Amino acid sequence: MKKSLLAIAVLGAFTSAAQAQSTVTLSGGVALSILRQGTATGSDWTMGNPASSRSAFTLSGTEDLGGGMSAFFVLNHRFRANDGQLNAGGNAANVSQFWRQTWVGLKGGFGDVRLGRMLMPLQDYNGNYEAWGGGDGVGGTVHTGGIGATVRANNQIHYRSPSLGGLVLNAAIAAGEGQVATGGSSTAAATAFPTSAERPVGFGVRYDAGPLSLAVAYDRNQADRTTTGFYGKYNMGFATLMAQFESGDTSATTEVDRYSISATIPMGAATIKAGYGSWSDENIKRLGIGMDYNLSKRTYTLANIVKVSGSGATVADKKAKFEVGVAHRF
Repeated sequence: MKKSLLAIAVLGAFTSAAQAQSTVTLSGGVALSILRQGTATGSDWTMGNPASSRSAFTLSGTEDLGGGMSAFFVLNHRFRANDGQLNAGGNAANVSQFWRQTWVGLKGGFGDVRLGRMLMPLQDYNGNYEAWGGGDGVGGTVHTGGIGATVRANNQIHYRSPSLGGLVLNAAIAAGEGQVATGGSSTAAATAFPTSAERPVGFGVRYDAGPLSLAVAYDRNQADRTTTGFYGKYNMGFATLMAQFESGDTSATTEVDRYSISATIPMGAATIKAGYGSWSDENIKRLGIGMDYNLSKRTYTLANIVKVSGSGATVADKKAKFEVGVAHRF
């Protein structure tokens, strides 16, 4: 009897330890805006994703393997809350991909290694240095977009080093086959690349020290076009200033530059956002302003407006675009 009780106690202890060491988390958010997108003949009112938030959910998990090592995974899906369809993120080639990011990896004192589909280093960095978080909505955002840099690469091996005094290194390589068309916000950069192509590669270094954050990244996409990005932000307490500069190839013979400067200003429950961006490849300039207002820790309302100018802007582009919406995070 005593042996039986002891065995049950030991089994219970192991079961409790296993449950404590393995976790799976569901997180994400649902966001929608009423949008005004200018057209050549009038106003185009619609509903869609806000500039500063996305409808998405993520399943993530970790397991403690002992000895300071753990396993982890991420499954991330983005969707359009207004009609329930997949969100292609401005790229029709992505519409058949239910999972935006899918990876499994190991982490420990050496850093971490991830295998699967995920952002390459440059695109992983750049959204952190723009007031709207690199959003893809029509209102407000002045994000430089990565020019022709690989966004998410399939069949990728991605290494991230441990923090060395605030310095973290990212390096990634992916198979040449199995990729889809990639690119930033420009039409030229999003042109489909050859199916027989170069292996996408990327490198990045990020430095964080208190209120200061700096990053530099390099990307070579599957069409053998390169993009380099330089990023920075500084939290002054009353406001956070951000900057992006990217230079890259949109074709075999054309190199372009893009930059943006932006700021977020917290004011109680509200956060004011403002930014300016310039794209030499499209000969356009963007001026954006917006505000998020927190109704709770998880729910906020938003309003954004953007004005486009420059010789590359069409009549429709030059009409002010704005949005009002609501977002909930879980």
